[in-house]
Amino acid sequence: MDMPVSLAEGAVRTPEFPVKREVYEITIQVERTLPAAELNCMIGVKRSWQPDHCGMFQYETLLEADWTVWDGDHAVAHGSVHGMDDNVTSTKNLLSKEIGTFVGEKDKKFVLEVKFTKDGTPLNVTNPHLIVMMTKPTDI
Repeated sequence: MDMPVSLAEGAVRTPEFPVKREVYEITIQVERTLPAAELNCMIGVKRSWQPDHCGMFQYETLLEADWTVWDGDHAVAHGSVHGMDDNVTSTKNLLSKEIGTFVGEKDKKFVLEVKFTKDGTPLNVTNPHLIVMMTKPTDI
């Protein structure tokens, strides 16, 4: 599941998506259209070798959210992302920040609700996408 989103404060719900009994990763993917230091700080990338890099540049973390995975009216997983961490992957053109994981249930359809708790609209110029994808197949 891959859908464009606004990172404005408020809730976003995905359409239903089918799942298998596998581990799924929830990410926010953005394009690298801002200067690297600014984008890394705004998305919440932690640098172990330079822990206060955002304070030096006076950039604040804007990606803060609570999320819930629903099976009908039943919440099956939830979590949040706040502050800095190193759950990121990147390419030359894209940066992906993991905001959570959950385990699917065979032959079910889930809905993901993400509540952005901070105004991240300055990141909207990076064409943010909310992505739910299966990680490597496992024997769970």
